[in-house]
Amino acid sequence: MTETSAPGSVRAVVGDPDELLDRADRAPEPAEFVVTPERLHRRNLKRRLAERASPRSSLWLTDATAIAAQLLDAAGSPSETIDRIDRLKHVEALLRRDTAANERLRAAFGSDLPARAETIAAAHSRVAELTGWDEQRLDALAAVADDLPAVAGRDTDDVVAGVRALERGLIDRAGAVHSRETLLPAAAGALREDPGLWREAFPEARRLAVAGVSVVDAPLSELLGAAATGGVGVTLSLRPGTGPAIVERLPNRLGDDIELDADDGGRAVPPMPAAAELVADTPEAEARLAAAVVAARLRNGASPSDVLVVARDAGEYERPLRRAADRHGVNLAVWAQLPVDRTILYRQFAALCTVLGRDELTLDELLAPVEFHWVPPAAAAEDATAWPLDTDAVGDLRAALSTGTEGDLPARSLDGWRDRLADTVEDGELAPAGAAPLRTFLDWADDQPAAPEPAALHRTFEPLVEAGREVALPTVFASDAADLGRTSRYARALSRIEELLTDTRAKYREWLDAGDVPRSWLAVADLAERVVTTRPGRREHANAAAVDVIDATDAWLREAPHVVAVGLVDGVWPRRVESVFPDALRQAVVAGDSAAACRLAVPGRWTAAREVDHLASGFGAATETLACTRYRRDREGTTRERSPLLAEVPTRRVDESAAQSLLATGTLPDALAADGGAAR
Repeated sequence: MTETSAPGSVRAVVGDPDELLDRADRAPEPAEFVVTPERLHRRNLKRRLAERASPRSSLWLTDATAIAAQLLDAAGSPSETIDRIDRLKHVEALLRRDTAANERLRAAFGSDLPARAETIAAAHSRVAELTGWDEQRLDALAAVADDLPAVAGRDTDDVVAGVRALERGLIDRAGAVHSRETLLPAAAGALREDPGLWREAFPEARRLAVAGVSVVDAPLSELLGAAATGGVGVTLSLRPGTGPAIVERLPNRLGDDIELDADDGGRAVPPMPAAAELVADTPEAEARLAAAVVAARLRNGASPSDVLVVARDAGEYERPLRRAADRHGVNLAVWAQLPVDRTILYRQFAALCTVLGRDELTLDELLAPVEFHWVPPAAAAEDATAWPLDTDAVGDLRAALSTGTEGDLPARSLDGWRDRLADTVEDGELAPAGAAPLRTFLDWADDQPAAPEPAALHRTFEPLVEAGREVALPTVFASDAADLGRTSRYARALSRIEELLTDTRAKYREWLDAGDVPRSWLAVADLAERVVTTRPGRREHANAAAVDVIDATDAWLREAPHVVAVGLVDGVWPRRVESVFPDALRQAVVAGDSAAACRLAVPGRWTAAREVDHLASGFGAATETLACTRYRRDREGTTRERSPLLAEVPTRRVDESAAQSLLATGTLPDALAADGGAAR
């Protein structure tokens, strides 16, 4: 059993995630809560414990909001927050008001504040992360702004004043506990008022660990400090890039009554495994090199689970990697959020809402649902060979319905299009069999309610989802490539649409009851769009027959004999630092050169050290060999430089002839030989 912190103290460990594994034990009830920022991190922790055959009944893998909510429930205080969709609704309403605070926001963001609601909400979140809305920290933020150059200081003051007014408005409209950033400090306050609250809520839990984080923001530090004061042993397992700066600043943020016991790992990023570096001309050529390394490993006897591909953003590499892997017959499981709003099935859903919600439709609007694989519910039980309509069938309908018109076709009602369809058949412009699918669709649309109740969402769309699963999915499968990538994405989209129906129905009911939306299909479509852009949904499901492609940060605590890291290009990995505030403020807060700045948390998006965390997790997963790839020119032909992060990594450059031999014959370069190159 490894050391843990004493009550009244916080122990911080940098760059040694394995020490968390050593504390796992068998227990009748969990004795230690483990908070991780990502669901995949919890999965990796369970996987490593299973590989060690270690019991984990002493650990409860959770998140900070669940702990905070239970503490407030035990205190008899409100703990229910609102989701981001509702928060944005309130923000948009508040931004429409004619107030002095909004005038200050207009000075920073422009006159149309509702159009900038997402950006202003991001600024609101940054201030919450920096300060937790604590008055002393807000004063510290103001002091930092006072020392900035005049324009940057004025812009910062305007934004902070505006988002503080937004916070007061959110409290008025939604209650004092409306978000994670207010939930955690509220729980901390309750715990400080009654230190026995922890024991009441969690009788057996004596320890709290936060692991795999690149940022400890103000709300989280409030909760950790209150837990430590209440006698809970608190341990921070920090990552090597951001960890040292977090440790340095914690004494200024936790308070004088808490002792910090820090092991910062010598304040250095741990040694990286040696890497074979392969360079290609373009991103597509780079993907081909990476896929060739993976394929060679599999041919040489490695199982798919022995090989791991990591990227700064796996989603950005999904298409080129899948195309390249398909040439080798290699199956990939890309662990990226499904972009639901770009799937055929979501476009079908949105198009159907338009058809059902508008009095008149253009020809494109009418045909969009069948173009996006609409299948009638009855098709699952009848002869379904005609469904979904192929491109030629939709083209024939479009041509027939537009015959004999000059210029743009006028919009028509459903009845008007039914008459137009009958005319095309009578005039011989379309065969009766060709018109039948659209007539079926029009009949279905006529049967749906014009002003839907919330329950109508499932009654209308669930049969369509089931028909899609029974009819359209086999059609996709029949024409798919060997890796079944399209089939997998289509199946995931079907599942995500089912989740979307549930989420949208619940939000539609809430907003109808509050009088915020009319009863209409267009309101349903608007809410669904909000849902898919704020709740991205699950990532790829595990597939033992496929090689995982993951974000590098998700490789935390994971191990694989062979790792291929892609995208080691400046601007891709590392990414440019992002901030909605003036860059002078970001630099001052990150530098922490003043007492006021040291009281503030550093948002994760504000520091390049987070990129080192991702590199350490991705590269550190390799136990035998590591390959890293990059390209020289992007798709626009612009020269791209080598990632500066590779300066911290011992690399061995693979020459052009060896790279070509890899592509042509599948021969691994000497730098990737089993007994050299990247072995630890």
